[in-house]
Amino acid sequence: MRRRDLQASMYELTDASVTQRWMLAAIVGVWVAVAWWLLFGGGLETAGARFGWIWMPGDVTRRACLGAGFSIYYLRILFTEFVFLKRGVSWSEVFTIVPWMLGIFLLLSVAGGTNPEPFGAAGVAGLVLFLVGSWMNSYGEYARHRWKQRPENRGRLYTQGLFRYSRHPNYLGDLILFTGLCLISGAWVTALIPLAMLAGFVFVNIPVLDSHLRDKYGSQFEEYAKGTRKLIPRLY
Repeated sequence: MRRRDLQASMYELTDASVTQRWMLAAIVGVWVAVAWWLLFGGGLETAGARFGWIWMPGDVTRRACLGAGFSIYYLRILFTEFVFLKRGVSWSEVFTIVPWMLGIFLLLSVAGGTNPEPFGAAGVAGLVLFLVGSWMNSYGEYARHRWKQRPENRGRLYTQGLFRYSRHPNYLGDLILFTGLCLISGAWVTALIPLAMLAGFVFVNIPVLDSHLRDKYGSQFEEYAKGTRKLIPRLY
């Protein structure tokens, strides 16, 4: 899909997209339930046997932290979809997010859920990163939501709060929280998740969203972009 078409399908829809929002919420909710089944419902043994592999449940603390992390992330998706997100949601966006989230949950559940190593310092560091990233994403969206509700701010670009330091702190928050989940899992293969996410942000999401913001806010965005990094403060 061309960048202009992607921009239109993601950021220029004005309908309520109620069906799309509920479909996304329902399917990702099923993915979270599948992850819990794998972690605590005998799913690892069952799924492993199906493919001729021996998948035994690993450290219980690690599995509990992964399951809790998936549930917290899902609640954040619900808040974003039904409270914070004002633009429309296209079917193409829904069916891009759905398989992506399934892949993430499955990889973390299997690689982390079968890890027998005791939950140690790396896991604790992962918990901290997960909480920090979740706070960054949620607080940034909440603060912008409250600011946008004021009539005097209608038509103005939000550049306060965490957005003073990064043009896309919600993307940065996602990178941090998923890096945290990877550390919690204790499996190096899960590093593919934040790496793929970073590539998607750098080469797709940020260019498309910046193009939309430039079209919508003009000189406001140009002035803001001059003094604010795209993703990581002082670096990129």
